[in-house]
Amino acid sequence: METKLIQVSVGCLIKDKQVLIGQRLARQSHAGEWEFPGGKIEPGETPLEALKREFVEETGLITQGWKPLISYPWDHGNLQVQLHVFITDDFTGELQAHEGHQFEWCAINELQKFGMLVANKGIVNALQLPDRYMISGNFHDIDDALSRLKSALADGIKLVQLRAKTLDKNEFIKLAKLALPLCHGHGAKLMLNAKPEWLQDIPQVDGLQLASTAIMALTERPIPKDKWLGISTHNPAEIAKALELGADFILVSPVKETTSHPGEPGLGWQTFSRLAESVPVPVFALGGLNDRDRDEAKIHGAQGIAAISGYWPQPI
Repeated sequence: METKLIQVSVGCLIKDKQVLIGQRLARQSHAGEWEFPGGKIEPGETPLEALKREFVEETGLITQGWKPLISYPWDHGNLQVQLHVFITDDFTGELQAHEGHQFEWCAINELQKFGMLVANKGIVNALQLPDRYMISGNFHDIDDALSRLKSALADGIKLVQLRAKTLDKNEFIKLAKLALPLCHGHGAKLMLNAKPEWLQDIPQVDGLQLASTAIMALTERPIPKDKWLGISTHNPAEIAKALELGADFILVSPVKETTSHPGEPGLGWQTFSRLAESVPVPVFALGGLNDRDRDEAKIHGAQGIAAISGYWPQPI
């Protein structure tokens, strides 16, 4: 049977750090589960036109200022959906349940407490992740590393990958234990670029970042589902393996030529965009990028930018 592709617009409407979700009706599949408002794009409509129409029909709210959040496919067997997801906090009117849905304003960090539609996992992850992902770079010693980390956190970094290949396990765990309260004190998540078993020494850490070279021998997700799993990838085969392992987000690189591999061309934004739109979890763009590329990255489907030199503070 031929698979039918349906284009769907979905909206994340934000108010006071809460997002609007609705419960699926008894007559619908997955009845009782929660999802973000939206619906099918009709012939002749753009995704934004469809989204604004759906919000009026479902909620009675007039919305505007929508910006892209994530776009990805979801396979329902003989029905495949491409979700075009947008975000805004600009709306007017009073919330009404024109079609009988129950609506709730839910704190973004509490979405897991609701029975969210599994197809919306990528949206939940995108809402909970920032658009800047700092990877730690070179440092002289632990005090220097912590000093640079403090500077980055003061500058608003909310997602940190602790990467220190020159340290042995004991020194790395020592650094991570000192970095963790700094990150959490600024409302930031700390990811360890380390072996999965190292997380047992620091269970309060937020997650694990794995290199593409570390995933091919794995047959299952290497950490619990209550931890974030990020995986670095470079091609469709690695992306497929990362998704098989249950990655919560991935990195795709190199988008541009990098100083570490001069002369090697990057993927380019068009190729990156094609890869990102095939992935049902957030994708960070990496490789030869800095904060000035963040808007361009989002236009091409990225959650945001991951960078070492672009975000890791240099010594004064």
